[in-house]
Order: sequence, then C-alpha cells, then structure tokens
Amino acid sequence: MKKSAVKNYIIYTLIILAQVLTGCKSGQITELQHLERSVLKEIPFRVDSIRWLAAGDFPTFKFANAEYVDASPDAEIRPDGDYWVCNLFDEEPPSRQTEENIWRNVIVSRKNRRVVCIDRYLREGRTVGCCYVLQSERKDYPTYGTLHWDVSDSHNIEMVGVMLEELKEQALKRQRLGSAALAPPASQEGYWQLMFHADSLFEAHLYDEARQVYDCAFSEDRYILPSQLSTTAGKMISIGQDQVALVYLRHRIAMEKDFYESPSSSSLIGLKDTFAVRSHQWNYDLALKKTLEGIFERDQYDRLLWSQAVKNCPGDIERNEQLARRALMTDSLNLVLVGNILSQHGYPRKELVGEFANQAVWLVFQHANLDYQKRFLPQLEEAVSRGDVAPLFLALLQDRIDVREGRPQRYGTQIDDKGKLAPLLDATRVNQWRQEVGLPTICLP
Repeated sequence: MKKSAVKNYIIYTLIILAQVLTGCKSGQITELQHLERSVLKEIPFRVDSIRWLAAGDFPTFKFANAEYVDASPDAEIRPDGDYWVCNLFDEEPPSRQTEENIWRNVIVSRKNRRVVCIDRYLREGRTVGCCYVLQSERKDYPTYGTLHWDVSDSHNIEMVGVMLEELKEQALKRQRLGSAALAPPASQEGYWQLMFHADSLFEAHLYDEARQVYDCAFSEDRYILPSQLSTTAGKMISIGQDQVALVYLRHRIAMEKDFYESPSSSSLIGLKDTFAVRSHQWNYDLALKKTLEGIFERDQYDRLLWSQAVKNCPGDIERNEQLARRALMTDSLNLVLVGNILSQHGYPRKELVGEFANQAVWLVFQHANLDYQKRFLPQLEEAVSRGDVAPLFLALLQDRIDVREGRPQRYGTQIDDKGKLAPLLDATRVNQWRQEVGLPTICLP
C-alpha cells in the first residue's frame, strides 16, 4: 500500500472512530434525561425550555414557551377550583386561554406505566406551566419510578383521580403565586405574612415557589426572626437543597456575630471552619440555646398566625378557633419546658445561650397566667440585676402584673380591654421612668 493511501486510511479510520465514540458518548444519557426525552414526546405541543424542580411527590419540571400555545386542553381549572372537562357532551373547548384559567392535559401511557399531567398558564401572552410525572416503579427508571402500583391500570382510576385533585390544588397555588407581585416586607406583620405563605407552599411540596417567598421574606434584615433562617435551612436540607441551606445559614452568620452550630454535626462543609472559630470564641450550650430559640419561634409563630387569621378572615370561625387552641397548647408546652429549664439552670445567662435565646424565658411568662408571672418576677429581677436581661423586660412584666391586679402601671406599657392606655401611677413621671429602662417617651392627652 502506498504511503499516501496508508495516510488516508488512517485519517478515515480516525474520523469513523471519532464518530463512533461521539455516538457512544451521546448515548450515555442519565436516567433523568431518559425520562425527560420520553415525556416530552408525549406532550401534545412543543416545549421550548424546561427546568426540573426540587424533589416532591413526583418528578416535576417547569416549562416555558416563547409564544402562546393553543393546543386543545383536556380540562380547564377555573379560579374558584371548578373543574371543567373539555369535549364532554360535544361541547366546544375554550376558544383561547385566559390568564385566570389553567389548561390541563392528562396523558395515560400504558407502555410506560405512567400518567403525565400538564398544567398550562398564560403569562403576558406566552405559555408557561408545570409537568408532573406519576411514574410507576419500573426497572427502566429505578430512580424515577416513585409509585409501587400501576397508575395506568384502569382499576386504579379512583386513586389516580385523587392524586390529580391534589395536583389541582398545587396548580391553583402556583397560579395565585404567579399572579401576585412579591414585594419585600415593609413591616413586621408583612414579614410574618410572607413566612406563613412560604411555609404553606413548602407543606404543599411546592418547594421552588416556597423558596421564592422565603427569599422575599428574608430580604429585610430588620424584620427577620434569626432562628427562622436556621429552621428554613433545615427544611432545605431535608429536600436535598444543601446549597440553598448554605445561603440561609450564611445570612444568619452575617446577622449574628455569635451564631454557630456544632462544627462536628454540621452537614454543610462550607461552614465548618466558621463554626469552629466561633465555637472557641463563644462556647455556648448549643442544646439549651437551640431549645430556647425553638420556644421563642413557636411562641411568636402560633400566636401571630392566629391573630392574623382573625384579622384577615374573621368569618372563618372554625379555623380561627383551631388556631386559638393551637396557640394555647403552644403556650402550655412552652411553659412546661421553660419551667424545667429554670429548675435545672436558673435563668439562662447570656454567656451560656446568647442574647436572643436568653429572651425566650421572659417571652413565655409574658403570656402566662398571673400566678406564674408573680412567681417568675423575682427570678427576672435577679437576672436584670446581674445584667443578663435588659431592664425594659422587667418593666413590661411588672406593668402587666400591676394592671392584672387592678393597680395603676408605672411605665405605661399596657392597654385596657377598650384599647386605651391603662391607668398610670404618675403621668407626670411616666416618661422619666420609661427613659430609665430604655423605653421611648409617649404622648399623653
């Protein structure tokens, strides 16, 4: 063989080999890519872009198209939750989707033993939506086969119907979130409203949407309850979103110079060094600190959830009563926990648990009955005298006890059942006394 022919043969061989290797490489797709390609073939319209969401009950991805998609839906979900089935009794489907309605397609694949539910929304003239894959367990998809029964079997139609109804509620929540403009909190009440909303989305497994609302709530440091950054980080870790958890914990690190977790037990490698440095500097009783922060957070959460429900939905008597019972049960549980802490440790010192956790004990007794408050008062006085508690906390509790027992208050911190300032011990000196304990002056008539 001539030298030039050998050279050409080698070149052609290399080209063919490269093509083969390229083909092999392109064939090595992940299970998720395999599932994605398979599902996209079944969707009755083109999808321009997709993004898989954090793990929920089913594999779920968001999709978006540059234009409006007019493919006929199987059903329409209306804002009030009504479910209108298209093409039933020869009725015509809606001529065009509106921003208020959700269009749904449901595809049953016996071959793949799955049900694909596609919910479409109209946003500024283009189609976006979510695709949920109810995939039975199969050898083909060991990771994505989450259901251990055949969802495509007609005998299981009732169970599939229940699951689709639950997805309808998720679709409506996503619709309301998408149509609402999220704004940073402008008040403490606004912060709590966002947190309640984010938690409800998380509980509904709408993790992507929940994170949007958490991010919005945490955008104003002055309103944040610091422990909620840690609580939310824990939720993110539970769904495998470690990087998101890292963001929230770093936020708390920036807010609190003395915040840290046990370096040995933290699952986030990126924080171990920071936690190690801070643990040597502060040396808190982390178990006690975490317990007190949990008490503080539950006290505020359940009480404010109840009060906001009464304010925003006064007619929902059953739910409001349920939330009231929940808040009172939290008060009782917190009182038991704090009582045990006081008997074992005395009033927790700031050098043991930090300033934030240190305030939890006082907060619980603010909501306790009169007998508990009077028994606790000497311990609070001692804590103030040694500098573990600010004097204003003692002033608040002393006023509350005095008003409850029918005496005039010294510092003017309490209102009566008519929403007016309760009687004062001495109106001419009240602002002087307030200044002494760090309270702002008040205007008197």
